[in-house]
Amino acid sequence: MEISVIVPIYNDGYLAEDFCRCLEKTFSSFLNQEGNSEFLELIFVNDGSLNNSWEELLQVARKFSFVKLINLSRNFGQHIALSCGYKNAKGNYVAMINVDMQEPTSELLQLYIHIKNSDLGVVYGLVDFRRTSFFNRITSKTFNNLMGFLTREKVPSNIATVRIMSRKFIDAYNELTEKTRYLPGLENWLGFKKDFIKVEHGARKRGKSSYNTRKRLEMAMETIISFSDFPLRMIVLFGSLVAFIGIGLSFYIVITKLFFIDYQAGYATIVALITSIGGVQMVVIGIASMYIGRILKEVQNRPLYVINNKENFNE
Repeated sequence: MEISVIVPIYNDGYLAEDFCRCLEKTFSSFLNQEGNSEFLELIFVNDGSLNNSWEELLQVARKFSFVKLINLSRNFGQHIALSCGYKNAKGNYVAMINVDMQEPTSELLQLYIHIKNSDLGVVYGLVDFRRTSFFNRITSKTFNNLMGFLTREKVPSNIATVRIMSRKFIDAYNELTEKTRYLPGLENWLGFKKDFIKVEHGARKRGKSSYNTRKRLEMAMETIISFSDFPLRMIVLFGSLVAFIGIGLSFYIVITKLFFIDYQAGYATIVALITSIGGVQMVVIGIASMYIGRILKEVQNRPLYVINNKENFNE
């Protein structure tokens, strides 16, 4: 198998047939020469869709011989669904792309040609302009910049979803054991040579993305805690600053009381201090507890995902 294309599906199985037609057209010259079973496999990973996406995928698999299906037992999240696809991919090169085709399947061809003629571990797509809402563009750019700052890795703010990876890269990725997955962070950690190619980015033609603001924020929080101890270090610095200010104020109050002013009891001041310091303590405990929660997930060592059934895998 030369190329494995991994596509996660969550409630958007209705886009699968159009995607397959475009992918078939993109690699038509290779398919005619090599045969579907030897050159290309397309793995749809159904990530616990709540609608009839699985039934739609089954229909698509009957029409296109290069299509394989994995049905997860529930929704595990996009990055874990992709990890499942990586684990089951047989290709010398493994690509990922979204089914909405905001990045056209034709971009996979230039990525494949580029990595084929080089000694690279991964080739990413870069977009000049995302044809999404202003809010999505700003949050995406902010998140990528923030992740680059926290992890000390240079993550381009305009990085695309589409990418292609070598077999050596995928084999190394499949050895990772983290239960919380953020693909760009893990890909950076793996190292390997990487390159970037400009790709097109268009508007979604049908339907609406299920990746809403709440899911973006949840992923951001999970990622920051999983890939950086920066929040903990900031807590230490902030706590030290508060303690330093508190000690300084205590000396000031004692000295002024002994030599200058006879202070009267200040109920409002005491309440304000207790409330503010108590709030800081709650924030500190909350952030520390989130890290402890991540440790619990790793210690439990549950499977990363559970497969309900597969289709068209010759095993």
